[in-house]
Amino acid sequence: MVVDGLVKSGKTRLTRILSEEFNARLILDNKENPFIQDFFQDIVQGESSYGLKTQLIFLLNRYAQQLEIRQKGLFQKTTVSNYIFYRDGIYAHIALNDEELEIYKKIFKIFSENIVTSDLVIYLQTSFAEMMRRINEHGTEEEKNTPTEYWREVFEAYNYYFFNYKTSPLLVVNMEKIDLDNPTDIQNLIKEINNHEKGTRYYAPA
Repeated sequence: MVVDGLVKSGKTRLTRILSEEFNARLILDNKENPFIQDFFQDIVQGESSYGLKTQLIFLLNRYAQQLEIRQKGLFQKTTVSNYIFYRDGIYAHIALNDEELEIYKKIFKIFSENIVTSDLVIYLQTSFAEMMRRINEHGTEEEKNTPTEYWREVFEAYNYYFFNYKTSPLLVVNMEKIDLDNPTDIQNLIKEINNHEKGTRYYAPA
């Protein structure tokens, strides 16, 4: 099972909750990257010298984790991750120029052949305005200082990718009225997860 979503949508928090609920192995995105601060500084200055380095480190980190996922735990048959491997390509298309993207794609293609397809992907969605509000209130300094135009590109790229996603069952969840501290909200969401078996389904509590 994979949980992914827009920035500050609650994907890591929900992933932890689901790992406990389903007694599942927890896989969290490895965000260690020596180039990330330079990458964000590039964005602020309108440059792109650290884009490829940053993306390749993230790709290598995530690929190493995917190999770990292939090794099923002895007592935990379910794995819950807070990112979909193909998310890496969403950011790459935004961050890289055409020449860099061709290099990235060749490496990505080799890695993607060893990726396990998830039995369910949960996409956490918010409006752009809500995403920006959460970044401004809870984001890192790098995220807060990043131009709005960049976040608009991320927002549109995420929605485009998941609108066209057909690889596995997909549950699209509107997070604007879900409180992850509310047990009732959590149980209702878990019920939706348990009832979803194929295709794309949308969950937006009133």
